[in-house]
Amino acid sequence: MTFTELFRQAGLPKTSLHRTLNTLTRQGLLRQDPHTKTFKLGTRLLELAHEVWSDFDLRLAAQDELSRLRDAQEETVLLATLAHDKALIVACEQAGRMAAISAAPGASCSLFDSALGQAMAAHLDPVRQKRLLDEAAAHFSPAEAETWREGIQSVWNLTSARGYAIAQNDMAQRCQTLATAVFDIEGRPVGAIAVVAELGQLTAERLHGLASELMGVARRVANNAGGEALSILETPAPTHRSTARWECVVKTRSLLGEGPVWSTRDAALYWVDILTPAIHLHSQANNDVVTPLGSMVSLALPKSTGGLVLATPSGVMTCERPGGVMTKIAHPDAERTNNRYNDGKCDRLGRLWLGSMDMGAQANRGGLFKVEADGSATCMDSGFTVANGLAWSPDQQSMYFTDSFRRTIYKYAFDLDAGLISHRKPWLVFGPDEGTPDGLTVDQDGCLWVAMWDAWSVAQFSPQGKELMRVRLPIPRPTSCCFGGEQLDTLYVTSASIRMSAKALATAPLSGSVFALRIPGVRGLPEMQFAG
Repeated sequence: MTFTELFRQAGLPKTSLHRTLNTLTRQGLLRQDPHTKTFKLGTRLLELAHEVWSDFDLRLAAQDELSRLRDAQEETVLLATLAHDKALIVACEQAGRMAAISAAPGASCSLFDSALGQAMAAHLDPVRQKRLLDEAAAHFSPAEAETWREGIQSVWNLTSARGYAIAQNDMAQRCQTLATAVFDIEGRPVGAIAVVAELGQLTAERLHGLASELMGVARRVANNAGGEALSILETPAPTHRSTARWECVVKTRSLLGEGPVWSTRDAALYWVDILTPAIHLHSQANNDVVTPLGSMVSLALPKSTGGLVLATPSGVMTCERPGGVMTKIAHPDAERTNNRYNDGKCDRLGRLWLGSMDMGAQANRGGLFKVEADGSATCMDSGFTVANGLAWSPDQQSMYFTDSFRRTIYKYAFDLDAGLISHRKPWLVFGPDEGTPDGLTVDQDGCLWVAMWDAWSVAQFSPQGKELMRVRLPIPRPTSCCFGGEQLDTLYVTSASIRMSAKALATAPLSGSVFALRIPGVRGLPEMQFAG
């Protein structure tokens, strides 16, 4: 409002109004636009809102939710806050066989090896994480400290990406703990909620199903305290049916199955589970061979010289076999310490293209990188949030790249010989009710096949961007796809079970499995090996 409008409505003498406005402006409660001469609310009001949050009693905000969770699960529930280098327990709702655990309010646990502590520490800013690690590592020898730091950082990275932490025997012997963080209005961890059960009571299936519910509880607690008010949405199964046939070729409960690639060299399908870190090798001869890893891995691609190239939070690695010694060849996004690599593929000359994203999916922190055979790397584009599916047109004139956060598939002009991209433009933009584009591949006719997260389907689009077909799957969260088989006439589709509630998993029990689709007349193009 202008001074004149305020004068008319305030009923104050002009001198009193001037004095009042000047005082409020000096205190930051009002600000005056120099161009329009209008008064607006000032930033001090936002600061006061933050002070209200900082003085808020998290126990009161959480009390009803903790009781409801205890009664629903019949397990002990804990609430902790962050106290410098410890997780301080401030509330305990006891139940079941774990009622006697030593977790009374006032007890503390480690940020490094307890689920409550890991749930909060994983979401701290990198500077504070480093300070905590430096302080704790001082008690180890230099050689031990380096190994210990890498192990803890790997656990924190996995916790951040999953959204929850799992630990064994940290509150009492023979118990397991599942915990997730509570965030303030700026996304900072201020507390954590945990469910504690006797070892073996929570099967892996129930554990990860309960994680979704626990994260919902944490969000409601934050909302009660004026913090984060997001919710986890679960889409119901669509009612339409497709005539295309699908087959579940690997029945498993991977958390985040990703990166399928058919190796003509090995006549096998490679894929990874990012959040239960492992490389999978599927062939008719060997079925599914699983190689667990110590840290997250987002892709495993064959190399032309033998072995694999992997993308981990510590960089792009090569190894002679799954689970073998890894050698770092590049780390193009090393400056962003809280970032990890996501989807990636090789172009027709064997160069690796891969995207990166923040562990907690913070906006605009991801990039698109090119890695040459000698390990030299270049940032080709930036400003992405969830960098995802990559593919090239059969004529090598176009490259497709997805930002799932924006529900957008971009199209670049592509120069194969020079390894350059230009003229980025949104090629397909999806509405909220159409699902989220994830991994993708291109068939021999130049059509894109896109895994549609939370839409129970893979969709085919013409080179002009027209939807031609949508094939329904028995799982809500397909993640990526590739063509494979001797004739490249089988579309393999990976999927996820992460953050799905127990009810949703009961509706889609094959979530996390790998599927094969055979669609008459459709064939793919061979995926290229890394030239290194």
